[in-house]
Amino acid sequence: MDTISGYKDRAIASLSGKWGTCALAVLIYCLIIYAGSFISLLTVGDSAFGSVINIIWSLACVPLSWGLTVYFLDISRQNNPQYSQLFDGYKDFLRIILTYLCFGIAIGIGFLLLIVPGIIIALMFSQAPFILKDKPELSAIEVLSKSADMMKGHKMDLFLLGLSFIGWGILAMLTLGLGFFLLIPYMYTTFAHFYDDLKKEYAM
Repeated sequence: MDTISGYKDRAIASLSGKWGTCALAVLIYCLIIYAGSFISLLTVGDSAFGSVINIIWSLACVPLSWGLTVYFLDISRQNNPQYSQLFDGYKDFLRIILTYLCFGIAIGIGFLLLIVPGIIIALMFSQAPFILKDKPELSAIEVLSKSADMMKGHKMDLFLLGLSFIGWGILAMLTLGLGFFLLIPYMYTTFAHFYDDLKKEYAM
């Protein structure tokens, strides 16, 4: 496994010459995600209906969130993904939805117990989106189980790697959120490199 600075340096190298296209990928994602919020505003006269719309839209956008994650996995692997790949998750809709739902429920239960168990569970299952991409033959439960196995002994490594972006997050907020169009590619590509090192160590 690499160091925190090593992963960040590798991410910057992967993004070299691609910052603009990657920021546009994030913009496309955000426009689609927040379209649901706009629709719910139009139904403000019926709060119950607006809530239902939000829930349905959130579920419908789960594969898109997965698509953004694996878009940057391709970037980290020096591929040249197309924006259409953001929508590849809809080809595997059920498996992705089930994985994310199980992931979310497990984290929710963890946070109901205490904050720390919730964080530990989130770290355990953090590699699930990448495994979904690399192992299309695995079920949702198998994907989460493999993520837990891969993260044994590495949860603190990932936790500290995530913490290292807090300063950048604060700076991004000071730009009225515009900085996130560069920070998200930086973070996602860094985490993708972390996953690929785990994958080699785990001999997946």
